[in-house]
Amino acid sequence: MKSIYRVTLVFSLCAALGDISAQAQNQTYDQLLQRASTKIGQQDFCGAVPDFQAAFADSTKAGPFDVFAGTIAAANCPTQRTQALRWLLRIPRFAELPVTAQDVRNIAQEEGLRSLRDTPQWSYFLVQLQAHVTRREAATQLAVQQWLTHTRQNALPEPTRRKSYAQAASGFARYTLPADTVQAPYLMYVPKSYNPATAAPLLVYLHGGVASATQFQVQDPGVAQEPIFRAAEQQGTLVLYPYGRKSFGWLEHEAALAAVRRMVTQVQTRYRVDARRVYLGGMSNGGTAAFWYACQQPQGFAGFYALSATPVSKLGPLRFQTLRQGAPLYSLNAEDDDVFPFREVAAIHDRYKAQTLQWHFASRPTGGHAFLYGPDGDQALLALLRQMMAGAWSK
Repeated sequence: MKSIYRVTLVFSLCAALGDISAQAQNQTYDQLLQRASTKIGQQDFCGAVPDFQAAFADSTKAGPFDVFAGTIAAANCPTQRTQALRWLLRIPRFAELPVTAQDVRNIAQEEGLRSLRDTPQWSYFLVQLQAHVTRREAATQLAVQQWLTHTRQNALPEPTRRKSYAQAASGFARYTLPADTVQAPYLMYVPKSYNPATAAPLLVYLHGGVASATQFQVQDPGVAQEPIFRAAEQQGTLVLYPYGRKSFGWLEHEAALAAVRRMVTQVQTRYRVDARRVYLGGMSNGGTAAFWYACQQPQGFAGFYALSATPVSKLGPLRFQTLRQGAPLYSLNAEDDDVFPFREVAAIHDRYKAQTLQWHFASRPTGGHAFLYGPDGDQALLALLRQMMAGAWSK
């Protein structure tokens, strides 16, 4: 998460983008900030202040990072210290201010605000900022606890009779599966349209890379915002979302890949799943794992999907000839992807094109590696899923 004290650097870098006309009339918010950033880059702090003032005239557009940058500009202009203090005290009032205790310590040492440290407002500002951090941390802890309780309560007990399906609450439920030496966790997402009397399609979604080597990220309620769940709600599909970690993930550990298959089996005992419509895919590393399943062990899956993925497995060469027939794989990569360069993925597709008739390779010009989380990410994912499900069903 970006810390507020780095905004000065951001604005200095923006100066490289070029000057914008000095005429103040009819300037948009972004243009005024661009002018201010150019002046900050030129050390013209007094000249930047009027641009910030004009931009902040519309309080609905001003964000905490922008106001912080304006504060630094005003703090470094001898005649604008009063303005600097007004903006300084405005910062803690932003409800969604994303600061941590470390950010407060960094801000307390911010050289750009040195001229304000001898004022009573400075001490008050730091107290208010720390109070904001305390409230934010408490709210985060409460959200985590509510998430863990909610997902545990929604979990269905193991049925006592085969093919006996209970009514399931819509939303998220959390389960674990013993695998290798760990208890591998996974989420189930149940759309509002789910009815245990009718078999529903199942999407298995493997997330991208994670930072932690030892921890599964089960405590993060933010996972509920993954685009796959919104797409599933529109499609009326169940979602199996396994959690991975660096020491138990789908790039290097066959035990993790085997666990995903066992999760599918476990899910099928609790939810009425249409066995003919089980699909597996994912984003980034998860999409790479989809290639592995499609090429090495496609049995039991009607189709595969991969977003921002590379078809190169650390578990050994992929058997691309498997994609000559059978379950199709639909992939989508951005041509400006700087993690898995598009030209390298396209070269692999071209090299095996004659063998991979069921690999449907598509691209988009922009969006980068994380296009899934961009403005049209939901639409791109939904279109890919619909294409895959229709293509698999027609076979």
